[in-house]
Amino acid sequence: MVWAFLLANLLVVLVAAGVRYGGADLAFAWPFGWGAWAWWPVTAAAAVGMVAAAVVGRARLARAEPRRALLELTLIFPVFFAFEWFVLPPYHWRAIDWTIMAALVAAVTILMWLDRRRWKQWGVTGRNFLPAARLLVLPTAGMIAAPVVVAIFIGSDFEVSRLPGAALYPLYALGQLAIFQVFLVPRLRRMAGSGASVIVVAACIFALLHWPNGVVMAACFLAAAVWTAVYLRRPNVFALALSMGLAAAALVNALPRERTVWRTNSLRTGPIYVQRLLDGAARK
Repeated sequence: MVWAFLLANLLVVLVAAGVRYGGADLAFAWPFGWGAWAWWPVTAAAAVGMVAAAVVGRARLARAEPRRALLELTLIFPVFFAFEWFVLPPYHWRAIDWTIMAALVAAVTILMWLDRRRWKQWGVTGRNFLPAARLLVLPTAGMIAAPVVVAIFIGSDFEVSRLPGAALYPLYALGQLAIFQVFLVPRLRRMAGSGASVIVVAACIFALLHWPNGVVMAACFLAAAVWTAVYLRRPNVFALALSMGLAAAALVNALPRERTVWRTNSLRTGPIYVQRLLDGAARK
């Protein structure tokens, strides 16, 4: 059922974004410049795949634990993606937008409170910090080095004045990880037949959060796969937050903030990424 859940989220994003912007406009912003021909076939494939995955995995839903996990995840992630692409303005949030986000955060908090008997499995204490940190040393070094090496070839607009803000990235990472690791991964594990499927699906969901910026999606998928693998082995969200904060700081500060051949577009994601590309094209 984890695959049906993943494809359901992909389908929500594709349909909602397609309704909002239209296939032609979205083809312009599609990751890595894919053409309009890919848009609706991919959407149709996601729908067919979701149904097929649901049929194959229906036996697992006969048990209460996977069924409850799927229900809780469905109450949060597809709703968020629908809100992001149907409702959320590209530039300035309104009071209603903050209200909806607060409601989603409250829902996650309530669901985790109801599941508090498992809190020792969440990795929210000091337990496993050093083992997890040791596992993350080399991957995190690679995440830091990759954008730096790329910047050597394509240029950078790094400014020392950004460093104080970068120091806050681990705190920002904790907020994301609370949703995309602590809340998501244990529930995927209850639904999945293998840890490998949890790693792939969790990484895909995190990448989908950054859709349709292809560069950021690729980086987030690879990084989230590492974080999820470590989390499953040695759950500790603080070690992950440190790794994520360092990796994000390197990515944001090393790569140029404006356009490159890869359309990094200031590393923006979501509707603002599409809208900025469209606005830029309209001004030409």
